[in-house]
Amino acid sequence: MMTHAVFIVLYGLVGLLVGSFLNVVIDRLPRRESLLRPPSHCASCGRRLAAWEMVPLVSYLALKGRCRTCGERIPWRVFWVELLTGALFAFLAWRVGPTWALGIYTLYSVILLVIAVIDLEHKLILNVVIIPSIILALLLIPVRRLAGDVPSYHTAVMSLFLPYRLTLNAGQVAAVSQLVGGVVAFLIFLLVYLISPQGMGDGDVRLAAFSGLITGFPGALMAVFGSFILGGIVGVILLLSGKAGRKTAVPFAPFLVVTTFLVMLYGDTALAGYMRLI
Repeated sequence: MMTHAVFIVLYGLVGLLVGSFLNVVIDRLPRRESLLRPPSHCASCGRRLAAWEMVPLVSYLALKGRCRTCGERIPWRVFWVELLTGALFAFLAWRVGPTWALGIYTLYSVILLVIAVIDLEHKLILNVVIIPSIILALLLIPVRRLAGDVPSYHTAVMSLFLPYRLTLNAGQVAAVSQLVGGVVAFLIFLLVYLISPQGMGDGDVRLAAFSGLITGFPGALMAVFGSFILGGIVGVILLLSGKAGRKTAVPFAPFLVVTTFLVMLYGDTALAGYMRLI
């Protein structure tokens, strides 16, 4: 029988391979190119890459970050996305274990990573990514219940807001929690966007809806307000370090991506700790 440590390592290796594909997604979607054709090639000279040039991490280091034909620099992002995806998969395998929920969390994490990197590079949240992601999150609501993903403290808090005559089991309450979370996060970001369209993009509003569907209620509040706090801290650091001015546009999606990921995995634990304090 496969040990947990071996499973973590193997899942991390799968993550490295997925990370290599994610780089293709990150490169091509902003340019509205097909993900399948043409095959992987050098963006500068157009030469098709050999199989050994696409081995995650190893190829980048072996080639010293340059195309072996034209010498064009390969962005460091290629290496870091592969490494981060591998580490992310290994972490999820350790945290969640070999369950159906692992597949769901992995899928959500991959989507969040793609959104964050594209926003960092292009200051864009692509509809071709976020709209299917929202639909997917809606479709996966019943699947998460079947997979046993029913956060107990989130469910308990959500029950307080339901009509007392309404009788629902824990799985049904959790499903309502996800829908409410999506609506609440969407409305908060929509309000911010309407008040200050220069400081918040409409793509961030759609991302908030996706975040809320993942984290549920009240997890969505934790993710949303946590992203504001994280964004504020990073903004102050950038200002004090001189790396950004008051009018410098800073992509917001990475902050919401980080808090969404953390709430998805640890929101119920954090909420349990908070409820023990009050």
